[in-house]
This record gives sequence, structure tokens and C-alpha cells, in this order.
Amino acid sequence: MKWEMKNKDNWSHMTRKGLVRKVRGDEALICPADGNECDSCEARHACLSLSGGSGRKTDFWMLNDIGASPGDMVELELRSSASLTIIASTFLLPVFLLFAGYLFMMNGTDLQRALGAGAGLVAGIVSAIVINKRLGTRKGYNMQMTKILERADSDTAGRAYKELEGNKDD
Repeated sequence: MKWEMKNKDNWSHMTRKGLVRKVRGDEALICPADGNECDSCEARHACLSLSGGSGRKTDFWMLNDIGASPGDMVELELRSSASLTIIASTFLLPVFLLFAGYLFMMNGTDLQRALGAGAGLVAGIVSAIVINKRLGTRKGYNMQMTKILERADSDTAGRAYKELEGNKDD
């Protein structure tokens, strides 16, 4: 994902672009417009292993509270506070519990300390997965459409998605 930092009212936000593919009621199917950036990210493998993702471009449904239409290019935003919470629960919590497990078994043998650290790590990973799944259901911890960057006319709505996918058939 290509994330850009932007400062808005002293809050930093991460943004990316997406193409509205379909609209269904108050939801829109979004195709990420810049999905190849995961390939160059240093943390790619850690993110993908914990999220269960594959790194490929995936369409997703999200709330369309700005009235976007099929073919519109929109800005998607994730608040930095949400991103930091997700990062802390995904990476810091397992490490913290690894050390806590080790310290809890500090007076034991080497094997007991290792088992304590391993149990702490496993508890941290399970906790991270549960927390991330729960955060994913909260509105503030998901991307939101913030504005329409480019409106599509009726002639370009279908073609824009095909070009985004790399299909040159018109």
C-alpha cells in the first residue's frame, strides 16, 4: 500500500487512493489504485503474516458516506491514532508478553524460563490476533472515504477499472 502522511488540523493521517467499482446502498466496492507498494515495504512479511493477507490487490466494501459513484477516484484515510494502536497490539504486545513470561519464570531453570517466554509469546500473538479482529469491526479503525478526487463520467467508469487491473481490452 502506498500511504502518504498528511497534516490536517495538527493530526497526521495516512491516505491512499481507490477507485469506486460498484455502489450498493450506502456501501461502495473499492479497488485500491496503488496496491503494489507492499512489494517495496520492509515490514511487508510481518504485516502479511499477522493479517493473513497475500499482498495482492483486493477489492473491499466500505461505507460510502460521501456519495461516490462507480468510476470515481476517491481518497481513503486511516487516522494515525488507529494505525499506532494496530501497530502496538500487533508487534509490541507479543514482545511485552514474551518478556513478562520470562520474568515470571525468572527463578526457575533455563527450561522453565524458556517455556515462560514461549508461553508469553504465544499469548501475545493470540491476543494480537483477537485485538486486531475486534478493532477491525470498529469504525475508527478502518479506512474511511474522505473526498472524491476525480469524478467519472458514464463513458470512463468501466474503462477506469479495467485500466487499473491492467486489462487493455476496450
